[in-house]
Amino acid sequence: MGKQKRSRSKAHISAVKPNGKKNDKDVDNNKVDIVDSMDTDAKVQTMADFVNRSDNIFSDVKIDPQALAKKLPDFDARSAITSKSLKELKLKKKDKKKLRHDLWIKKLSAIDAAKKEAKEKKRRQQTPVVGDIGAMGDALPTLDLLMMGDKKKKLDDIALFHQVRAHPAFKENPTSTIKEHLENKLKQDDSMET
Repeated sequence: MGKQKRSRSKAHISAVKPNGKKNDKDVDNNKVDIVDSMDTDAKVQTMADFVNRSDNIFSDVKIDPQALAKKLPDFDARSAITSKSLKELKLKKKDKKKLRHDLWIKKLSAIDAAKKEAKEKKRRQQTPVVGDIGAMGDALPTLDLLMMGDKKKKLDDIALFHQVRAHPAFKENPTSTIKEHLENKLKQDDSMET
């Protein structure tokens, strides 16, 4: 049995020929087909039209020069100690090495502390509340105490309202009495602020 050859498969689809021309000799080199995927009609444009249109592709782009001039802070570069920054300090080689080592240890400890904190937080979230909750309840103010303060304030307001209604000036002309009271109150507040 003879050697079998595999048939080659085409990797690409052949190019679309304009107006159904089959030979490359029949194709006009000055024309380019632009085919819209949504449109079934092919549009033919000359190369000159295409070149003239693409001369100034950035004509519609508006760039503010002030926005380009801004320099954002580079936190990573500022935090790193390089050999140049150590030269400016004019330290001995041992001191520079010790300084770099200390900074490296400090960075590692910060990372380690963050990991421990995340681990502790996760552990706290997973731990259910178990046991006597009475101790936490005793630490909180009781509802009766909170209600007493609100109730006392309401009772004081009611007593003040009854006093105002019993006042002879209010009985005589209520609107002018309230107006005069508000004006006096505003003057008193203004004098206290200054």
